[in-house]
Amino acid sequence: MQPGARVVWCLKRRSTDVRCVVFAQDIPVEVHVVHGLDVVLTELFQEEWMAIKWARAYRERLRAQGWDDVQETAASP
Repeated sequence: MQPGARVVWCLKRRSTDVRCVVFAQDIPVEVHVVHGLDVVLTELFQEEWMAIKWARAYRERLRAQGWDDVQETAASP
């Protein structure tokens, strides 16, 4: 993982995982959704709180589609 990156959440369905990584050191704040090893979605926000709110909403959409939470050992609280 890159310096300044923080895993916000990690979900798993079968043998596949998806993570949400926030890069909040610079403006705009970047959010990457990573599926396996591939970045499948990148969003930009002017403030970190906006990025976190979007990430939480995206996680809820995935949960509704059958993805389950995974405890991420490298995640920041």
